[in-house]
Order: sequence, then structure tokens, then C-alpha cells
Amino acid sequence: MSTAIPLPPPGNMFDEDEETRNAYARLLPLGDQREVAIRILGQMLIQAPTLNGRRRVAKCINQCDTSQEVVELGEFHLGYFTKHFKALRTASAPPPLSFGELQLDLPVEAPITHAEAKKQGLMRDNYRCMLSGAVDDDAVESLPWLYAEVVANHAKVADTRCSLIVPEHIACEDIAGSINTSTSNIQTIPRLFGIANDFCPNQPAIFDLRNILTLEVGVQVCFKKFVIWLEPTGAVDNQYYIVRKEDYHYRDLPGVVTLSSTSPDLPLPDPKYLAFHAACARILKFSGASDFIISFLDEVEDTHVLSGDGSSGELLNHLLRAESLAVS
Repeated sequence: MSTAIPLPPPGNMFDEDEETRNAYARLLPLGDQREVAIRILGQMLIQAPTLNGRRRVAKCINQCDTSQEVVELGEFHLGYFTKHFKALRTASAPPPLSFGELQLDLPVEAPITHAEAKKQGLMRDNYRCMLSGAVDDDAVESLPWLYAEVVANHAKVADTRCSLIVPEHIACEDIAGSINTSTSNIQTIPRLFGIANDFCPNQPAIFDLRNILTLEVGVQVCFKKFVIWLEPTGAVDNQYYIVRKEDYHYRDLPGVVTLSSTSPDLPLPDPKYLAFHAACARILKFSGASDFIISFLDEVEDTHVLSGDGSSGELLNHLLRAESLAVS
């Protein structure tokens, strides 16, 4: 079922910021041209995790000389998310850790590889999914004390994964190079929302524990697809509501989770990165972009025309045009 909603009237949403009001006003008459692309821009203004991030989005919109450039800006961001969802379909699971790799002596250096991040994340999270509490099955088989605890408490055991909060295919800005647009003022979402400098090219920060969650496999899939995300409760540090795109996504997860670490040497997820992930999830939900992208990729797989170098942009533009005609 579609979760898209039309861009609401501005009301008093942006009373504090004339530039943002002007940018939002430019979008409202364009919705019938490229509904999803324009809704993405509108939701980027509404859902931006910081005031500075909202102002950067507004500036990009206002710098567009024509309505066509505004549309192309929205299509760029739609293409940016499409690249991420395409990558999810081809990703392979990493190999499990051995018994020796599950042991960790503190203090430790910041991880620079996926394997190191998984090992440190598992120890930080007490070998459990941070949201469901399920115990990692490899760790249960390798650690006698954990096996005894699971048996005594009848604890749930599951395959877990090291999950990036800010995904690699979104954090890496060189993704923009494969998306064609005539608009000159393009900035990627990480840069607009103020986290791009944390993930410079060829830097290990993507595997920093502050960007890592240990999640059981099914929960990780939902998190990577932005259908589950975390919103701070504001009551306690590192306490979050578990929010779902649809109520049926992992109903058995608790409504609220408080993240904790087994050691002060192993930092918890950064609220800034969780806020970025949550903003992207809300943008995708309320713009209808996630549903559109999934339909697009399904059609692409049927026609076998999505190339690795991004040259299938013509089909994307065709589908955008078809989508706009369908809702007119």
C-alpha cells in the first residue's frame, strides 16, 4: 500500500526562514510534472534533521534558474536513492566470524574493515541484535558462557549482521558521477544534511562503531530498506522509538529500545547518523519514492536494461514521465 502523501500547504511550517518558504513555494505548482521527484524535494525540506540542512536544501532549490532545473534536481535525488536500492539487490552476505575472531582485548583501535566492525559491534552489543535482543548464533556456538546463558534463559537465537547506519552506497559521494543532470548546483543528501565530511572517500569512518548496529538478518534488511528506523524519545540518552513504514514490519519488536555498550571503549551509534537515516526513511515514505523505486527496479529486472554505469537513465526518465501521466 502506498504511503505517499501530497505536499501539504506550507501553513506556518517555515515561518522562521524566508528562503525555505520560497523554495517550498516553488515546488507546489510542479507536482503534476514529476510527482515523486518534487515530493522528494518537499520532504527533504520538511524532514531535514537540522535547520542548517533544511537551509542547504532550500538554497539548492532557489539556485535553480528554471522549473525544469528544479525537476531535474528532484530526479537527481530520486536517482541517488535508486542507486542504493539497486546495490541492495546485488549485495552478498559476509563470511561468519571464527571463534578466535569473536574474542576481543580492550582497548581497541577503531575498526577499518567490515570484519573488525562486526567483531567489535558484537562485543559492544553483548552478542545480540540491538533491537530484538536475539543472540548471535555463531557466538552461541563459539562461546560456552553464552551458550549456557541462552539455554538457561530460553533466549532467542538468530543470525546477525553488522549493519551500517549510513549505508556505503549513500555515504560515498562519487555515486553522483553516474547520474546525468544539467543542473549545476547538485549536492548529495549527505552533504546537504551535514554528514558528508565524516565519510570522505577512502576513509575507514564508514566502519566506525558510531555507524554500526548489530541486527538480526530480517531486521537488518528492513533497516537497510528504510522501512524500520529509530527516532529519539527525548527522555533518556540513547533511547529510541522503533518506527516502521507499515505496522506489519516486525510487529514483535519493542516500541522503545535503549542502546547500551558493554564497554566505554566501544562507542554507541551516533545520534547524528541515526537522525540522518530516519530523515531518509521519512523522505522515502512520505514522497512515495521507495514504492516507486521498487517498482522501477522490478521492471528493470524484467527488461534487463539497467546497466552498471548508470546509462539506463533514459528508462528512469521514461518511467518518471509515465508515473506523472498516471496521476494527472
